[in-house]
Amino acid sequence: MSFKSLLTDPSNRLSSWKGENCCSWKGIKCSSSGRVVVVNLRNPHPDEVMINVNKEVVSNSNNTSDFSLKGTVYPLLFTLDHIQYLDLSFNNFVFTKLPVEISNLTKLTYLNLSNAMFQDSISTQFSNLTSLRSLDPSCANLVPDLSSVSVSLTLQPKLDVGSVLSFISNGYLSSPNLRWLEGLRHLRYLVMTGVDLSKALESFHWATPVSSLSNLILLRLSNCNISGRIPIGQLLNFTNLSVLDTSSNILTSTIPDILSNLTTLSALDFSVNNLDGHIPYLPQLEQLYVSSNPAMTINLVSMFSASGSKLKFLDVSFSHVGGTLPPSLSNSTSLTFFQADGCSIQGSIPSSVTKLKKLRILVLNDNNITGQLPVSMSSLISLQYLSLIQNGLRGYIPTSICQILSLDYLNVQWNELTGSVPSCILQLPKLSYLSVQNNNLNGNMPLSLIQKSKLGSEAQSRGLEKIEKDVSGLHVLGCSSRPGPILDHDKLGIRARFMVPGCLQNRIGSRLVYGLGCKSCLALDTEFDQLMAMKASAKCQVSYNILPCFKVLCSNLLVTPYVMIVVMREWFLLMKDHCMLVLDEAIRSIPTQIGEISAIWSISLFGNKIHGPVLESFCQSTNVLQVLDLSNNSLYGTIPRSLGNCKSLIYLNLGQNKLTGSVPKKLELITSLCYLDLNGDQFEGSFPVVLEKFQEMKILKLVGNRFEGRITKFIGDLHHLRILVLASNSFNESIPERVMKLENLQFISLSRNKLSGPIPENLEGLKKMTKTQNQTTILGYYYSLKFTGALLEIVTKGQTRFLVSVYSYNTGFDVSSNALTGKIPKKIGLLNGILLQFSTAEKRVS
Repeated sequence: MSFKSLLTDPSNRLSSWKGENCCSWKGIKCSSSGRVVVVNLRNPHPDEVMINVNKEVVSNSNNTSDFSLKGTVYPLLFTLDHIQYLDLSFNNFVFTKLPVEISNLTKLTYLNLSNAMFQDSISTQFSNLTSLRSLDPSCANLVPDLSSVSVSLTLQPKLDVGSVLSFISNGYLSSPNLRWLEGLRHLRYLVMTGVDLSKALESFHWATPVSSLSNLILLRLSNCNISGRIPIGQLLNFTNLSVLDTSSNILTSTIPDILSNLTTLSALDFSVNNLDGHIPYLPQLEQLYVSSNPAMTINLVSMFSASGSKLKFLDVSFSHVGGTLPPSLSNSTSLTFFQADGCSIQGSIPSSVTKLKKLRILVLNDNNITGQLPVSMSSLISLQYLSLIQNGLRGYIPTSICQILSLDYLNVQWNELTGSVPSCILQLPKLSYLSVQNNNLNGNMPLSLIQKSKLGSEAQSRGLEKIEKDVSGLHVLGCSSRPGPILDHDKLGIRARFMVPGCLQNRIGSRLVYGLGCKSCLALDTEFDQLMAMKASAKCQVSYNILPCFKVLCSNLLVTPYVMIVVMREWFLLMKDHCMLVLDEAIRSIPTQIGEISAIWSISLFGNKIHGPVLESFCQSTNVLQVLDLSNNSLYGTIPRSLGNCKSLIYLNLGQNKLTGSVPKKLELITSLCYLDLNGDQFEGSFPVVLEKFQEMKILKLVGNRFEGRITKFIGDLHHLRILVLASNSFNESIPERVMKLENLQFISLSRNKLSGPIPENLEGLKKMTKTQNQTTILGYYYSLKFTGALLEIVTKGQTRFLVSVYSYNTGFDVSSNALTGKIPKKIGLLNGILLQFSTAEKRVS
């Protein structure tokens, strides 16, 4: 019960934790003698997210509630020394350290702490757990990333996809040395996705202690910042290894031929590295993933030459293939998944591909494939997913495709197909997605059948004359020749998961969408007059019944500020047990009722025209607030001392207001604070001493205030700092030497101050700036349906630029416009910076 008392449980997952008999509690199992042996508190419904085209992390799931437990882990949990199974994954332990008491659970055989918002360095916490069979302390996971998608609207339109997956961090863990693994001799499954192992390369090669785990069946070290050659000498010790995943690292060299000696190996993932050369003959493999190794050459002829191949899954995307799809592809009769995006494949699809009776997924996007779709494709009796985006396919869509009764997804956009879309396609019983946009199709497309088949369709085809207006059953309606906003809400009466109408640049005219009704529209893009039939005032009303988590967008004036205020007051009456409030461009003052929402964990009033002071009621004693964003308003006065009551606060942004005074000492109670932004206000006084208490601080922005005096030395004790921006103040004296020992610091700006003296020499302590980073993690904090990122303002030659999404590989060093003297340090060449500025008005630095 003490464990429960330290947690916030918004979905009441622990409601059964009552009384003395803990063996009856949900998530707890006991042995016949009454000892607790299983504690399974894994979040059953982790929120699925994606990065949209605007580089925003948004929810992509249907969850309307937050199922994660939030808070800290009570140490008494680890006095239950008979526990054999412990799973705390996908919860939110607010960047606390790994519990050292976990080493008491010596009978553990299964431990899963993945994606639970821990922040620590792994050293000896697990070394006593010698009975472990499975260990997973991962702190990152892959999500769909559409931020690099772009469309060039030329005479020959082109879709540039870029990276479609990126890692999002859910905590931060590192390990400077993996020797703690050597005692875990029974370990069979080891997953450390996202754990930073860059230092493990320096002290003791990561592969040496890992290779002592001779019983390993599965090893996943994806996105661990591992570099160098593939450690084949150590890998050969794995006589039982079945799955090896070292994807998304900085591995170089070729894939060694001798890997064929690992006869138990069935799945190999080397994708997203810097490998080169050819793929050796590895007949034992059932799964091979080598995508995004642009220097690697893939010889499909030799890969498919041998009959009887075991290969079931193959992904060679964004590596160099060239040539054509060989007829020998049919030899891989076990193949169920084949993806080769962006491989410069030429020629036509060979008819022999139709012999792959087990093929379920075929993805050949962004190649130079020409010719027609084979009529014999009807022989692919297991095919569920077919994507041939952006090739040079010509001719008709064969009616024989209607015989593939298993087909669920068909995407042939950005080709040169002609004729009409066979009406029989819409009668396929399992089809849920059809995209034929940007072809040369013509004729009618009877979408009235869609309601029966629950089809989602993108039908912009530069020639379709008519789309019938009964579209209430659509999953996806994409009539656009550019990507629209990424949505997952019931908009326009349509379940839109990818696109809503943006511009309709085709020949079908405004009749296309005449009569579309809007049942619960949150936002509607009416930028182009082709949507003239869908006037927002007549057809679209904002739904006020979208609790518990909501966002109202008013860019098209669907809601006036006055209406918004009225509706807000009603919402507050309903919000007491719910989670998040985000309002954009709608309100003039902060209603005092906001303090009554005791269960709210995130408040964002960014970018309104709010006047007045920061309310004392934001942080009442019962609050669980973690995110507070009041930036870009017209707030005045001082920071209220009551903000110190928000002890769960992780993100605080008061920037771009008119706040004055100093930073109150009571804020030191917020020891979990990781992000503090006070930029562009009117704060004054010396460097805030309260900052010394924020040992978890990662991003600190004090730019554009009236702070003065020296930058205190304790700034060098904030070891987790990633971004430090103190520009445009009146700080003087010298740059503290200890700042240059912040190993995680990747961006520092001290420009436009009154600093004097030399630039410190010892720059090698800035490890994040001096070493190449291959991780693509976006900096910021992700909570359920909201992602709070790090925005950087960069001033070069008098021009201001904004870096909207800051990745872990972005670095910068700016000390320009000060009174510095002496020479530029010799070791400045070690820095890998996006920005490197040393100029001063006095030209005293040589």
